[in-house]
Amino acid sequence: MKTVLIIGVGQIGKAITKRIIDMKPERIILHNLTKKESDDEIVKFKKLAEGIELVPSYGNVFMPYKYNTLSQEQEILEKKDYLLNFYYSNPTEEILKESTIYKLIEKWKPEIVVDSINTGTVLGSTYKPEQLLETVNDNSSEKEKTLTKVLLNDFVPKIINFVNSLKIAMEDFKVKKYIKVSTTGLGGMGINMPYTHGDTPKSTLSYALMGKISSAGVFHQLLWNLSHVAHLNISLVIPATFVGYDNAKFEPIETDIGLIKKVELVDKVMLEIGEDLKYNGNKTDEYLKFPVVRAGENHVYSLFEMSALTTIGQMEAVTKEEVADAVISDIEGKAYKNILAYLDSGMISPTYAGRTMRDKVISEIKSLMKENKTTSIATGNLGVTMAKQLYELFLIKSVCPTFTEITNSESETIYNKIIEYLNDNSDIIQEVLSLGIPILLENNEAYVGEYSLYPNKEERTKITNESIENWAKTGWIDLRIKNINTWKKDILEIQKDAEELKKKDECFTLSRNPFVIEDNFDIGELMGYYYNLKGRGRRLLNK
Repeated sequence: MKTVLIIGVGQIGKAITKRIIDMKPERIILHNLTKKESDDEIVKFKKLAEGIELVPSYGNVFMPYKYNTLSQEQEILEKKDYLLNFYYSNPTEEILKESTIYKLIEKWKPEIVVDSINTGTVLGSTYKPEQLLETVNDNSSEKEKTLTKVLLNDFVPKIINFVNSLKIAMEDFKVKKYIKVSTTGLGGMGINMPYTHGDTPKSTLSYALMGKISSAGVFHQLLWNLSHVAHLNISLVIPATFVGYDNAKFEPIETDIGLIKKVELVDKVMLEIGEDLKYNGNKTDEYLKFPVVRAGENHVYSLFEMSALTTIGQMEAVTKEEVADAVISDIEGKAYKNILAYLDSGMISPTYAGRTMRDKVISEIKSLMKENKTTSIATGNLGVTMAKQLYELFLIKSVCPTFTEITNSESETIYNKIIEYLNDNSDIIQEVLSLGIPILLENNEAYVGEYSLYPNKEERTKITNESIENWAKTGWIDLRIKNINTWKKDILEIQKDAEELKKKDECFTLSRNPFVIEDNFDIGELMGYYYNLKGRGRRLLNK
């Protein structure tokens, strides 16, 4: 193992780092929110890590790389145009590659990424629905500023951006494994939990805790789906209990509002019904101190808080070393505590009955096609890209019904035949334009109907060579000779792959069926095979 990137070196991250050091990698990157945190950890681990390069790194991994050290609200608002575009515009590769997680992986090219940031707490604490409600009803000059803060605090686009960036980074730089240490949000308790994490409770749980649960849930679901991407190794470890402690000390008391100072003693007052509550006295310069246990993100707990929290039937407890053990076991291939594996084993997977039902439905559609003398190519309900690809294959097959004819024909010849076919079958043109799918021909000639799915009327539609290529790639039926030539190459690749699979003793790979790739091919089966071959199919959970 050469390089390991550890993100979030808190109490669990420290325990994991110690175990990673035992594995003797060449380099460990310790990434925290601030430079001081990372520098401090490097000093602490230096003696343990002889012969291992320790590298400090810092910045908010949910921010774009160029602004990942911004922390003050005013600083963030000054960059609002860039940040709003980063989180809310179409997540192109160009935008995703500006993310901190992508840049970190690009820079260090780790084989293993261990992420032990408590994402739920970091992002969920900003969940403030009352602020959004106030913004809706606000007619003041501050409305735009408040709405901007709401948008920049929303955890959903931040998590989506992170996961998308992680995907392309893992693919681009061949990361062997990403393992996330996360949270249940409530330490294994239910929504009837009788305490909070120091925040102000509402009628049930506080917004901060509900935000924590929600943001963790969004993250976990996205990671589960990411784990189904072929060739990506994703794990999720979740301690559902109180986790360890840093140390027990006699020290100043720290809460979410910082270190607590003692207040002056005051005299009793009479509470007058109907009057406003009046506050008395001032803070002194002396800090409130008593023995406490440090508990990571939740600052400190008193003796009785610790006792109540960890008693049987409440959160109870697990050591941070046990969490680290689960992480290391997962890295070593013994994924006995990977939540995603349990989700996989518990989900309802494809069945033989489902396959039989599928065949029956296809047969019924074919009968209706014959009865009504029509086609059934695409609706657009699987997305405009799938629809345009199916129509392209349909038109190619209409003039060259077999693989043999396609591969033996010049692309220009196929193009001319398709143009003749469309001239004789204008109902196909009418059909696709009705679906909102333009048709692109040679010399920038095109059929464009009353509207298009891509781009839609609200998007900028200035015609440039670049925009034409983008439209053709995403949502226009591209009949140009160069695209026909691309389809010919893909079809040859599919044929070659199917032939090689058929020669193997065990040709039922379950990810693609070579026996459906016949000379007189089925367009839908070919399309599915094409996606599987390009690594865009189901991950094989039985491997």
